[in-house]
Amino acid sequence: MRILIKIGSALISDGPRVRFPWLAQKIWEIGALVGEGHRFLIVSSGAVAAGMELRGITERPKDVLELQMLSGIGQVRLMTYYKDLFREWRVSVAQILLTHHNFATDRERITVTEIANAYLEQGIIPVINENDMVDKEEFDYQKSFSDNDILAALVGVNVGFDLAILLTDVDGLYAADPKKDASVQLIATVDRVTPEIEAMASREGSALGLGGMSSKVIAARRLTEAGIPTMIASGNYALPDIVSRRAPSTTFRAQ
Repeated sequence: MRILIKIGSALISDGPRVRFPWLAQKIWEIGALVGEGHRFLIVSSGAVAAGMELRGITERPKDVLELQMLSGIGQVRLMTYYKDLFREWRVSVAQILLTHHNFATDRERITVTEIANAYLEQGIIPVINENDMVDKEEFDYQKSFSDNDILAALVGVNVGFDLAILLTDVDGLYAADPKKDASVQLIATVDRVTPEIEAMASREGSALGLGGMSSKVIAARRLTEAGIPTMIASGNYALPDIVSRRAPSTTFRAQ
């Protein structure tokens, strides 16, 4: 299968640093699945956290320019992690930095799609992140969809995948916030994303990320409307278990 994996800030970062052991384990799992013939594209957050790690900053700045600078510094470190960890599997990676505006015109959209598909066909894993140097949208707390959820949906819809997995720090979609109410039940399957389903999604994100369940459900709606089955799952489970549906998750059926 061609699988899109989206990794958010709440998973890849732990305070002002990258969770390197977690990332190494997840890449080991992806490498094993690549060995079985699957091909992957990764949409990865974490550049700001990596930048904070390098600069020794413990609290996320609020100044947009400072965040952009941290992102630029951290993106280099983040890609080094991906490159070095995948090298053990003899898998190459390629960096693609995008904004939502790259999909606004046919010319740019087609170019992005052709490049991503060419990498996938050659067994190279594209690692995509927001291009914060030219787009402040990710840092706009009022307007942002954020933490790369919608960017992942744009990439998925245009490039085309057999499965999209949005990894987060909870098992999937609940009727209420499970961090506040332990009695709520996980919704295992969503046949169609309705306004009622969207209303269930929490809008609370992590301290380092801007995305919450709401943006993931919106992303799932866009992906499933394009015929791509989508899962929201916890990054604390092994990817082979998520892909085979042995781990808890919420599966959104393709339309």
